[in-house]
Amino acid sequence: MSYKDELIWLKGKKVAFCEPDLVLFEKVKDFLNHYGLEVIGLNSIESMLADLESRRYSTHRIYMAVFVTPDLAIDLEACWLDVVRVNPGVAQTPLILMASPEETLPVSDFIDKGYFKFQIDRPVKATQLLRVLHRLNRWKALRGDLTPDAILAK
Repeated sequence: MSYKDELIWLKGKKVAFCEPDLVLFEKVKDFLNHYGLEVIGLNSIESMLADLESRRYSTHRIYMAVFVTPDLAIDLEACWLDVVRVNPGVAQTPLILMASPEETLPVSDFIDKGYFKFQIDRPVKATQLLRVLHRLNRWKALRGDLTPDAILAK
């Protein structure tokens, strides 16, 4: 069975991809669209802050995962901690760090604190991206909680 067959449940789910390099963002977006994922581009600190602020009082998750670069994670830490203090449910969305080995040094404190569920290389490699999506598949309880029908059924 291929990864694509195993990842069929991803269809219709949303992921936030926080990548300032628009060429790389478009490549990853096209790749993830083949699996039925809706990719939301938060390609600047302003768009990330606006999205995070809109979730400050939200009662349910929107994104299955958030992929973030180290520089954007550093710029967003204070606001993210403030929103998580007000709404701890925001922290349930897995954060995936996209960084080369050299780029992980400035965010090593974040890694030690457990902010990131997974780490992948940057530029993103297809095999690592699929591996992370496959691992998210293990979280059976998260499968249905991100669609409007599932929320209404609860």
